[in-house]
Amino acid sequence: MEHTVIHNEKVDRFEVFESGQIAYLQYDEKNGVLDILHTIVPPQLEGQGIAQALTEAAVRYASVVGLKIRPTCSFAKMFFTRHTQYKDMLVE
Repeated sequence: MEHTVIHNEKVDRFEVFESGQIAYLQYDEKNGVLDILHTIVPPQLEGQGIAQALTEAAVRYASVVGLKIRPTCSFAKMFFTRHTQYKDMLVE
């Protein structure tokens, strides 16, 4: 399923609006690092690939602007464990 991800830079989030609900990935950007802090998906939206779409949007953004990524969030840690093609983007 395709999800429309919006980058809301005013509040440092990537957001998906579905069925009157909002799912989001909260980040902090400092010193060339995008720290993925939280990935929040309401229970009604779980299991639809939204957290993955949010994380992929964050990866694309980091790649375009030349940032490294710190996956603080448990979902993000799992995502990067499964998607080893992004390992060069992670902060050591």
